[in-house]
Amino acid sequence: MPTIRLPQSAEPLLPFCRRSENAVDNVCFDTYADLVTFAASCGFHRFQGRRPDDPKEFVSGIYPIDLAVFKNQNLYPNLLLIGLGSEGTPDIARDEERLCRLVEAFADIGCKYLAHQLGAWTPARFHLELGSLLIAHSSINSQLSI
Repeated sequence: MPTIRLPQSAEPLLPFCRRSENAVDNVCFDTYADLVTFAASCGFHRFQGRRPDDPKEFVSGIYPIDLAVFKNQNLYPNLLLIGLGSEGTPDIARDEERLCRLVEAFADIGCKYLAHQLGAWTPARFHLELGSLLIAHSSINSQLSI
Protein backbone atom coordinates (compact mmCIF):
# COMPACT_ATOMS: atom_id res chain seq x y z
CA MET A 1 0.00 0.00 0.00
CA PRO A 2 1.27 3.52 -0.75
CA THR A 3 2.56 5.69 2.09
CA ILE A 4 2.75 9.37 2.93
CA ARG A 5 5.95 10.74 4.42
CA LEU A 6 6.15 13.71 6.77
CA PRO A 7 8.02 16.56 5.09
CA GLN A 8 10.97 17.99 7.00
CA SER A 9 9.01 21.23 7.36
CA ALA A 10 6.74 19.37 9.82
CA GLU A 11 9.55 19.07 12.39
CA PRO A 12 8.59 22.13 14.50
CA LEU A 13 4.95 20.99 14.53
CA LEU A 14 5.56 17.45 15.80
CA PRO A 15 5.25 18.38 19.51
CA PHE A 16 1.62 19.32 18.75
CA CYS A 17 0.88 15.65 17.97
CA ARG A 18 -0.23 13.43 20.82
CA ARG A 19 2.00 10.63 19.44
CA SER A 20 5.13 12.75 19.71
CA GLU A 21 7.74 11.85 22.31
CA ASN A 22 7.93 15.54 23.22
CA ALA A 23 4.21 16.35 23.11
CA VAL A 24 3.20 19.70 24.53
CA ASP A 25 0.24 20.17 26.86
CA ASN A 26 -1.92 21.78 24.19
CA VAL A 27 -1.68 19.08 21.53
CA CYS A 28 -3.77 19.84 18.45
CA PHE A 29 -3.49 16.57 16.53
CA ASP A 30 -4.09 13.06 17.81
CA THR A 31 -1.92 11.43 15.15
CA TYR A 32 0.66 12.33 12.55
CA ALA A 33 -2.00 11.48 9.96
CA ASP A 34 -4.19 14.23 11.41
CA LEU A 35 -1.28 16.68 11.14
CA VAL A 36 -0.57 15.70 7.52
CA THR A 37 -4.23 16.04 6.57
CA PHE A 38 -4.58 19.46 8.21
CA ALA A 39 -1.28 20.70 6.74
CA ALA A 40 -2.15 19.42 3.26
CA SER A 41 -5.51 21.17 3.44
CA CYS A 42 -3.80 24.36 4.56
CA GLY A 43 -1.24 24.04 1.75
CA PHE A 44 -4.00 23.42 -0.79
CA HIS A 45 -5.74 26.58 0.39
CA ARG A 46 -2.56 28.67 0.35
CA PHE A 47 -1.65 27.52 -3.19
CA GLN A 48 -5.29 27.72 -4.35
CA GLY A 49 -5.08 24.15 -5.60
CA ARG A 50 -2.02 24.68 -7.82
CA ARG A 51 0.39 21.78 -7.44
CA PRO A 52 3.52 22.75 -5.48
CA ASP A 53 6.95 21.21 -5.96
CA ASP A 54 7.59 17.90 -4.24
CA PRO A 55 9.43 18.17 -0.92
CA LYS A 56 13.06 17.10 -1.01
CA GLU A 57 13.55 16.13 2.63
CA PHE A 58 11.45 14.16 5.08
CA VAL A 59 11.42 13.71 8.85
CA SER A 60 13.74 10.91 9.86
CA GLY A 61 12.77 8.63 12.72
CA ILE A 62 9.08 8.63 11.85
CA TYR A 63 7.91 5.90 9.53
CA PRO A 64 5.90 6.85 6.46
CA ILE A 65 2.19 6.61 7.16
CA ASP A 66 0.41 3.83 5.30
CA LEU A 67 -2.54 5.10 3.30
CA ALA A 68 -4.69 2.56 5.14
CA VAL A 69 -4.21 4.64 8.31
CA PHE A 70 -5.86 7.61 6.61
CA LYS A 71 -8.67 5.36 5.43
CA ASN A 72 -9.17 3.84 8.90
CA GLN A 73 -9.23 7.28 10.54
CA ASN A 74 -11.75 8.58 7.97
CA LEU A 75 -9.21 11.11 6.68
CA TYR A 76 -8.97 9.64 3.19
CA PRO A 77 -11.97 11.58 1.76
CA ASN A 78 -10.15 14.82 2.66
CA LEU A 79 -7.04 13.66 0.80
CA LEU A 80 -9.11 12.60 -2.16
CA LEU A 81 -10.82 16.00 -2.30
CA ILE A 82 -7.40 17.68 -2.32
CA GLY A 83 -6.32 15.45 -5.20
CA LEU A 84 -9.52 15.94 -7.18
CA GLY A 85 -9.49 19.70 -6.56
CA SER A 86 -5.88 20.05 -7.62
CA GLU A 87 -5.92 17.81 -10.68
CA GLY A 88 -9.48 18.47 -11.79
CA THR A 89 -9.85 14.91 -13.01
CA PRO A 90 -11.04 11.71 -11.30
CA ASP A 91 -7.95 9.81 -12.52
CA ILE A 92 -6.10 10.54 -9.28
CA ALA A 93 -8.64 8.44 -7.38
CA ARG A 94 -7.25 5.37 -9.15
CA ASP A 95 -3.58 6.28 -8.63
CA GLU A 96 -2.97 6.20 -4.89
CA GLU A 97 0.79 6.60 -5.26
CA ARG A 98 0.32 9.87 -7.18
CA LEU A 99 -2.23 11.01 -4.59
CA CYS A 100 0.28 10.36 -1.80
CA ARG A 101 2.98 12.42 -3.52
CA LEU A 102 0.50 15.26 -4.10
CA VAL A 103 -0.56 15.21 -0.43
CA GLU A 104 3.10 15.32 0.64
CA ALA A 105 3.65 18.38 -1.56
CA PHE A 106 0.66 20.25 -0.16
CA ALA A 107 1.51 19.15 3.40
CA ASP A 108 4.99 20.62 2.94
CA ILE A 109 3.53 24.00 1.99
CA GLY A 110 1.05 23.85 4.87
CA CYS A 111 3.73 22.88 7.38
CA LYS A 112 6.00 25.70 6.23
CA TYR A 113 3.17 28.17 6.70
CA LEU A 114 2.12 26.79 10.10
CA ALA A 115 5.72 26.61 11.34
CA HIS A 116 6.26 30.23 10.28
CA GLN A 117 3.07 31.27 12.07
CA LEU A 118 4.11 29.32 15.15
CA GLY A 119 7.00 31.76 15.55
CA ALA A 120 4.55 34.64 15.69
CA TRP A 121 1.89 32.90 17.78
CA THR A 122 3.94 31.28 20.56
CA PRO A 123 3.46 27.59 21.35
CA ALA A 124 0.98 28.27 24.15
CA ARG A 125 -1.48 29.90 21.72
CA PHE A 126 -0.91 27.58 18.77
CA HIS A 127 -4.11 25.55 19.22
CA LEU A 128 -6.19 28.73 19.59
CA GLU A 129 -4.72 30.23 16.44
CA LEU A 130 -5.37 27.00 14.51
CA GLY A 131 -9.00 27.27 15.56
CA SER A 132 -9.09 30.86 14.30
CA LEU A 133 -7.65 29.70 10.97
CA LEU A 134 -10.37 27.06 10.68
CA ILE A 135 -13.10 29.57 11.44
CA ALA A 136 -11.70 32.07 8.93
CA HIS A 137 -11.45 29.46 6.17
CA SER A 138 -14.87 27.97 6.85
CA SER A 139 -16.53 31.41 6.77
CA ILE A 140 -14.82 32.16 3.43
CA ASN A 141 -16.00 28.82 2.05
CA SER A 142 -19.57 29.35 3.29
CA GLN A 143 -19.65 32.78 1.63
CA LEU A 144 -18.50 31.23 -1.64
CA SER A 145 -21.25 28.63 -1.56
CA ILE A 146 -24.05 31.20 -1.11
